[in-house]
Amino acid sequence: MTAPATTDALQARVLSLLQSEGFDFVGVAPSSVLHKARAAALAAHEEGRLHGLHWMTPTWLERATDPARFLPGARSVILVALPCHPPEPDRADETAAAPTRGRVARYAWRRDYHRTFEKKLRRLARALRSELGASARPTVDYGPLLERPLAASAGLGWLGKSTMLLVPDAGPWVLLGAIATSLALPPGRPLRKSCGACTRCLTACPTGALAADGARLDSRLCISYHTIENRGPIPRGLRPFFGDWIFGCDACLDACPVGARSRRAHPDFVPATVEDARPALAPLLSLDAEAFADRFRGRAIMRAGRDGFLRNVCVALGNVGVAADLPALLAALDDPAPLVRGHAAWALGALGRRLGLDPTPLQQALNHSLAREADPSARDELQAAVAVLAAPPGREDPACDTPA
Repeated sequence: MTAPATTDALQARVLSLLQSEGFDFVGVAPSSVLHKARAAALAAHEEGRLHGLHWMTPTWLERATDPARFLPGARSVILVALPCHPPEPDRADETAAAPTRGRVARYAWRRDYHRTFEKKLRRLARALRSELGASARPTVDYGPLLERPLAASAGLGWLGKSTMLLVPDAGPWVLLGAIATSLALPPGRPLRKSCGACTRCLTACPTGALAADGARLDSRLCISYHTIENRGPIPRGLRPFFGDWIFGCDACLDACPVGARSRRAHPDFVPATVEDARPALAPLLSLDAEAFADRFRGRAIMRAGRDGFLRNVCVALGNVGVAADLPALLAALDDPAPLVRGHAAWALGALGRRLGLDPTPLQQALNHSLAREADPSARDELQAAVAVLAAPPGREDPACDTPA
């Protein structure tokens, strides 16, 4: 097919292609280097605020802020967004006998957004190549391209104090995708908007991961980072602040007034049942690797891995569990993963102390596990849990630090 002859016709055709894939939020950014975003990202790396995000090296960050390095010859970057703010599912079972439930971040309630985006973006890139004769390379958030500052440059939204992109009428409840292309498309204009004096997201963060003046996030304190990307133990001083979050965290998003009334969500992100959004916690501890994969295949939760996810479940039970959850945690002391065994021990100490339970049976179970535990990290968790249960009432937990 012959390419459109004018800029207006080209822009109209690209917009038509985007709309055919269901993208209502679209924008175009120039392919110039993102100098301000690069400086901020390099400063975050230097200060340790990207701790654990091992792929975000200075070299990676420099590449990710230059679209022409992502796609040689790039002249424009098309930014698209899908809404991800579905309503809460029905919780008809909320009675006194209801199971203890955890919370999953809204974007992860159903299908992995990467899968939803990938098919759409690949089809669009093929159309740009075959129909318009342009080079094109798509990505979601796994490629070396910082999509949030690009989306702000395109006028799709503005960067809030939470570091999230805030889209008018949708707020932070969007997921982003990008296509770098050799097409010279008219760029959008950055929005003249800001968060003003609002600090709701900053005060809502349970761990203080957001800087007091906003726009800076410290991964070392972030619940989303620890429940998804962290492959090791969660720092003890942070665990009590995680509440019932078992994958991700929506605290700063829930607090944002922008788009708060919107309940728009792509159909792939709408939960079918309460188990998608707020699963019962105790049964999750019985999942082996195969059962975990069967239950969560095709969902973002797979990112945490079986051991990391069950680690998160243990922490949540320590924070919000009830006496009926003790058998599941006691059984988890025999889990094949030291990471799970260790966090189950912490949860038993935290739960027993919070509920004021007789510490003797729990201490006996923990000492029995300690006698046969070979892993140093799990042994340390077991010993710490015994110490917590032995501490006098009213004394601060001797096994926990305070958040940094």
